[in-house]
Amino acid sequence: MKKFTMLFMVIGIPTLLACVGHQTGGTGTNAEDRQITSRHIKDIAGIEWHLQTMKTDNHKASLIKNTKNTFKCDENGKVAGMATINRYFGSFSLGEDGKLIWSKAFGMTRMAGPPELMEQEAEFMKALPLTSRIYFKKGKLVLTSTNRSTVLEFDKIK
Repeated sequence: MKKFTMLFMVIGIPTLLACVGHQTGGTGTNAEDRQITSRHIKDIAGIEWHLQTMKTDNHKASLIKNTKNTFKCDENGKVAGMATINRYFGSFSLGEDGKLIWSKAFGMTRMAGPPELMEQEAEFMKALPLTSRIYFKKGKLVLTSTNRSTVLEFDKIK
């Protein structure tokens, strides 16, 4: 009986803990870290997200301070937000596998501004439709291209 108890403690308990950790999403990462699929869109819908990091063509862009680039969607895939100066709107669909598919071109208002703001806006609007996956990671919303050469990282606006 002592051998069985010792064997259970050495093999059984770690195995049991590993199984419980796997079921709850615990693998040393945040249990809320996940890819957004059509089944999870409600978890990010209705929340306004503010752009914190933008990488295009594997190059991290320097965002201009006090500018507003936002992303907000609903459960039906309608998206709208601010693109530095102008408001934009469009739509997307999400597959069961999490594939993000943008519908047609985005609509936008047509206000002008300083050249550096217009350039940032153009870069953001070029990057957004290049994304093909949405993730929720460490409290951030991350839109990325398949090869990760384009990455848009947003924080929740409070």
